[in-house]
Amino acid sequence: MNDLAIFPGGAALPGDRRDESERRVIGGDMADTMSLSARQIWQVIRRHWKLLAIVVGASTLLALVTQLMATPVYESVGLVQVELNESADARQDEIAARDQLRVANEARTYRARSLAEKVVHDLNLTHNRRFMGDAVVPKGVSSPAAVDAATTKLQNMVQISSQTGSDFIDIAVRSHSAALSAQIANQFVASLRARRLNQRQQRKQDLAGALESEVTRLASVAKTADDRVADFRRTHDMPAGAGSEEDYAQFNRIEVEAASANGMRAADAARSAGDSRAATMRTTAGATSSLLDQQQRQYDALTTQRSSLAVTFGDGHPDIQRIDAQLAELKKDMAAERARVIGDERARIAADTARDQTLAQSVAAASAARAGQLAGQLADLKRRIVANTVNTPELAELQRQADIAHQAYAAVAQRAETVKAGLDSSGVNSWLVSPAVASDVPIAPQPKRTVAAAFIGSTMLGLMLIYLIELFDNKLRTSEQIRRLFRLPTFGMFPEIAGASARTPEESPVLLDPQSLFAEVARSLHAEVAQLPHEGSTQSVLVTSPLPGDGKSTIALSLVAAASAMGRRAVVVDLDLRRPGLLQDIQREVDGPDLVDYLTGTADMRKLLPSSPSSQAEREIDTYKPVVISTREPVRDPASLIRVSRLRSLAAELRERFDLIIINAPATLAVRDARTLTDIADATLVVLSWGKTTVEQMRATHQLLQGKIDAVVFNQVDYAEHARRGYGDAVQFYVDSSAYYTGPIPQRRSFVEWLRGLVGRPAAAG
Repeated sequence: MNDLAIFPGGAALPGDRRDESERRVIGGDMADTMSLSARQIWQVIRRHWKLLAIVVGASTLLALVTQLMATPVYESVGLVQVELNESADARQDEIAARDQLRVANEARTYRARSLAEKVVHDLNLTHNRRFMGDAVVPKGVSSPAAVDAATTKLQNMVQISSQTGSDFIDIAVRSHSAALSAQIANQFVASLRARRLNQRQQRKQDLAGALESEVTRLASVAKTADDRVADFRRTHDMPAGAGSEEDYAQFNRIEVEAASANGMRAADAARSAGDSRAATMRTTAGATSSLLDQQQRQYDALTTQRSSLAVTFGDGHPDIQRIDAQLAELKKDMAAERARVIGDERARIAADTARDQTLAQSVAAASAARAGQLAGQLADLKRRIVANTVNTPELAELQRQADIAHQAYAAVAQRAETVKAGLDSSGVNSWLVSPAVASDVPIAPQPKRTVAAAFIGSTMLGLMLIYLIELFDNKLRTSEQIRRLFRLPTFGMFPEIAGASARTPEESPVLLDPQSLFAEVARSLHAEVAQLPHEGSTQSVLVTSPLPGDGKSTIALSLVAAASAMGRRAVVVDLDLRRPGLLQDIQREVDGPDLVDYLTGTADMRKLLPSSPSSQAEREIDTYKPVVISTREPVRDPASLIRVSRLRSLAAELRERFDLIIINAPATLAVRDARTLTDIADATLVVLSWGKTTVEQMRATHQLLQGKIDAVVFNQVDYAEHARRGYGDAVQFYVDSSAYYTGPIPQRRSFVEWLRGLVGRPAAAG
């Protein structure tokens, strides 16, 4: 068998040999099939326009009816501003981030289900017929289920929104009552404020109570620690400061003072001895008295008077003698007075010396006593310091515990005061800047807008459905798919018409109605097959299909009928022996042996074939009757009959008698016989069922036949549907060429038939 060289365009030229690498499956992925041009996209929409019309029409009509029957909905919007408390020393970016977080948190608070439930309680919405409708709860009756349902309904009615960079929050409420929607929108702020006041008051009480309890506990702990320190000091005779640096400072101070006292004692003793020596060194030369001074002046006056009289009168003058007597008496009195004065001075000096000595001795004794006292204090303090040094670590530990207790007490007490002062002003607050007002203009229904949106949306949905249908549609329908996916030509597309399956070859529409569309396709197939390369004057063609029921028997009969009509002697050899079929039905109408008899050797070729001319002159007749060779019944063990040597012998005998041998092989994906039979045929045709055979089935067939496929033939083609889909091939314009044909022409199906076609079609025979 000659191979074919497949060119990129999909054409097959005779005489070329196809490389084994070209026999691989070219078939592709689904993305390849969706690489469409604008024209192809339009054609895709055209072939699914009914589905698109149904989706768009139903959606638009449903939207219109819904809008016309809908109850008006009113919307009220309340504008809330969030209070932002920021510290003056914070950075601007940090302030902006915290502000945005606070606004977002406040918006989430308004969306909370607990707040919606409080609004339901505050407005008694469970008892409001405008809100609850038929599910209203009578006044005085409490129903938790009704509250829960009302809360859910309220949350569905409310929309809380905030914008980035803004401290405003919109509270939008939609309701069938304009007044109720405005009332609910405004109540959200009031309910949140009331809840926050209650929460803060409760929080303040709880936190204050907890802090007071902690302060009391820490005060008790601090007092216990102080008592332990005091007991330790009292037990170990360690007053405040004992065991610290103060003890050593006091010791040094007393030691210095003792040294000073010893120095003073030595100084006072030296001063006492000096006073005794100084007393012996005092003189009485300067001792005098007022009487002695008066007598001295009187003596000096008498001496002066005598000197004056002596010059005048001489020594013997009575006045001079009288003066001499007075001078002697006065001199005697002066000596007595001087002796008395000197005695008094000496007594005074002795008394002063004794007093100074006594005072110095007293000071020296006091200094000595102070020095002794300080020495005793130093000894006692030194002993206490040694004892305190041993007790200092334990005292320090107790003191540390007491300090920690005092610090904890002070911190908690301060925290309690801070928390009490800050509870009233802490947290985020918001208030209603612009209250919601009832509007007389409903926001819904809006028929025009809704219908337009439904039309656009349903159109997009329909296009998406069309895209998905095309994306997941792996059925083969066009020669373009075969060329692009498998690089194979398509030799024919047989229409789906009644009468295509004849009981005998002579009853084929190709022979009975040669001007029909079916006959024209069969003749085109024969012309394409005749161009395939083959050895000698006789051509052998293998006809198979991916699965049973694709119509390969019908195509084989049509091909043999067309060949006979074109003046070629043609025969169909049915080697699909496992299942009953059209060719076996034809064989049962013939008397004589069948193919099984020939393969088992019980009959020769002459008995198997009808009487026919065999000379060259007789073979030049214009037309011949098509011949069918098959079995009357399915064969249980065809593998024992279909042997390569026997088949080659069969082919050799048939080549001597026929111009075209058509081998009807089993389905490729069912058994392996088709792969074996390709070795005895010049060409292989694969019959595909239009809109039924999948890409995967054809790919598997291509792989099992190892690429030994020359062309494909579509069977059971719905010409009307194919043309409607607008694939752009010749079939699309078959109606315009209907004047050339006789007999039935495939007509467009009705809407009901189209819906039925979506469900499925009956399988073709063969």
